[in-house]
Amino acid sequence: MAKSPDPHVVIINRNYPPRTGVTGESACTLATYLQDEHSVDISVVTVRSAYSGGGTILEPVGTVHEIGSLYDGKKKLIRLFASFVESFRLVWKARRLAGSQTIVMTDPPFLAFWAAILLGKKRHWTLWSMDLFPDAFVAGNLISKKSIFYQVLNNLVYRTAPKSLIALGPLQAEYLHSKYDRSIDTAIIPCGVYQHKSADEIPEWKSNHTDKIVMGYCGNLGEAHSIDFLKAIIEQLDPKKHHLVLSLYGVRAAEVLKSISPQQEGISIVSSVAREELGFIDIHLVSLLKHWSHVCVPSKAVSAVCSGSAFLFYGTTDCDNWKLLSNAGWIIEETDRSNVRREVASFFSTLNRDTLAAKQQLAKETAVDLQDCVAKGNADVAQFLTNLVA
Repeated sequence: MAKSPDPHVVIINRNYPPRTGVTGESACTLATYLQDEHSVDISVVTVRSAYSGGGTILEPVGTVHEIGSLYDGKKKLIRLFASFVESFRLVWKARRLAGSQTIVMTDPPFLAFWAAILLGKKRHWTLWSMDLFPDAFVAGNLISKKSIFYQVLNNLVYRTAPKSLIALGPLQAEYLHSKYDRSIDTAIIPCGVYQHKSADEIPEWKSNHTDKIVMGYCGNLGEAHSIDFLKAIIEQLDPKKHHLVLSLYGVRAAEVLKSISPQQEGISIVSSVAREELGFIDIHLVSLLKHWSHVCVPSKAVSAVCSGSAFLFYGTTDCDNWKLLSNAGWIIEETDRSNVRREVASFFSTLNRDTLAAKQQLAKETAVDLQDCVAKGNADVAQFLTNLVA
């Protein structure tokens, strides 16, 4: 096939720079690569809305088309309805831009649903699976897998396969191939990869505790994550040896924060931890409940490793966080709630400076592998979308 002059690619995602948010950053990074390396004309269709998570403020790449937000509150049913309408409006807007290819991300949750209907088999579109829907509705107990609503959604989403896929890891890719019941050209681009640069100033929670191993949970504590794991860490940390930094948001954050006694030592609760400060945390805490495997892949583990830090993961080995990053971390496998406390106690009993230093060195090596993975993924996307690579 002859190379197309000035191909036009449309990216759809709820979040995009200059607003912060890790999925928007990923979209902007890919847009920059396609524009700079392959002269692709980029359009982005997004929502004029704030994102509750952190991130780096970037200059937007491409021509940005915004629609107004319907709802930014936290009431589940209203959010669900708003995301259904917003998803339709985003895909409809992208469809009217008449790009040669369209990259459909997965926020709002019904983007894949409307892409299957409005773009279908006639248009060249790629699914970028940050989170999977309607799978996440079941994992989050919003609907039952046996319900008619789920069966209809699942059938409509997965009966029309995209031309190509961008997955967060090889295991998520395999899961999607099984859902679509076919092999699809797939690029692997982990979310949360970045080039680390340390902050000039050491944060207080580090400078005041240089003699201790600093652990941290920074980011969303939602339905996909284990509060039992985090509570076990809080209950069993030794303030003479360890210090814990908490920067939490999400539906389960308040429950954990309320469980912390005002008299408890060894914990700093902060509003945010800047990306440049992630490397000052020795061990990042990450969890993903087993029934959420492949539905999402927490970016906090990826970003932790990119900062040169180790991580402690509560979850299953059958997920991309562990498959991609295991050299740089420890795992507590999910079994039952009583097991969490025992395993956390065992972890603390074997943790020392030497084992930590070894994991941190492996994290630096793994960070290089992640950068290479993203570079290859970007090149694969260019090949799938535009046939620009010989």
